[in-house]
Amino acid sequence: MIASTAGAVSDNDVLVRVEHVVKHFPVQSTSLRKGAHEVVHAVDDVSLEIRRGETVGLVGETGCGKSTLARCITRLYNLTSGTITFEGEDISALSRRRMRPFRRDIQMIFQDPYGSLNPRRRVGSIIADPLSIHGMGEGKGRKDRKLLVQETMELVGLNPEHYNRFPAEFSGGQRQRIGVARALILRPKLIVCDEPVSALDVSIQAQIVNLLADLQKEFGLTYVFIAHDLSIVRHVSDRVAVMYLGKIIEEAPSRLLYNHSRHPYARALLSAVPVPDPRSAQVRQRIILVGDVPSPIDPPAGCRFHPRCPKAAQRCIDEEPQLVARFDDPITHETACHFPVADGEDLAAARPSIAATERVTTDPGALST
Repeated sequence: MIASTAGAVSDNDVLVRVEHVVKHFPVQSTSLRKGAHEVVHAVDDVSLEIRRGETVGLVGETGCGKSTLARCITRLYNLTSGTITFEGEDISALSRRRMRPFRRDIQMIFQDPYGSLNPRRRVGSIIADPLSIHGMGEGKGRKDRKLLVQETMELVGLNPEHYNRFPAEFSGGQRQRIGVARALILRPKLIVCDEPVSALDVSIQAQIVNLLADLQKEFGLTYVFIAHDLSIVRHVSDRVAVMYLGKIIEEAPSRLLYNHSRHPYARALLSAVPVPDPRSAQVRQRIILVGDVPSPIDPPAGCRFHPRCPKAAQRCIDEEPQLVARFDDPITHETACHFPVADGEDLAAARPSIAATERVTTDPGALST
């Protein structure tokens, strides 16, 4: 992990800049009102900077928009609105042909180490696919390309002699190493890791995380790391962004977020992280959130977390909070909350000042007609 520096960041240090990105998915309307078109608000007005050589962690509950945002960054999804720039070049609306050169520098490691590999093809050809697609190494013979693939296999901890084996002949951890090798073969600048260890055993998770850290140091890679396990995210990330219902609700350097989280949702997530010390686990209070995540088709008005927030007030319904620094936090620590949690505050004892019936409110702009 390469630690990032706080404060102002020059444009040359920013590899990817995400600005006001929106991604909506249309759904078949069940409304009786003619002409109504419902959409899933998967990502709503998200802005994020990814600096060279750092790891940005994305965390949140299932369905919060983490993977959708990752696929927008890699341009696997077209944007509904907003802009994404890569090394200063706007790639938001590029055609497949014009986007192709950028794909050499933007690769992805998928969650399922078996589903992302074609079981009918040999490992060597799977890893060599990016070279063939981008016409790299065409001047070299098949023997030289095979040598490059085997060198990459060795880099990620695979036996080069297993070049001709099929994915089914490898364990889950080895299959994920194949996915890492496929992403690494082009020597990209950015790798999006979409929950790369969630399907693996705990001992294998540590091996893959350490492998990614070693590769980052050796090749100067930049990572976007998506995971549910906040302890892993803390270990690998320089900065962490917490998402809830399509929006980033808190973003900070890893140390600040884990030690001084401000948003009630982020504080609740962190209270669920297991701690190795039994004494600390006994005295720590678990924050239990009430209710379910609202529908992304009809997100609540104002702060989207207010139906479940223990500090909810009328202002949370009337006004959407801005993602800015709160209290005396540095500008690198931003929180979207009208009533952020102070250091030492007992969030478990907090009670909302509005009735439960008032807290379930649909945003009137959620439906487009």
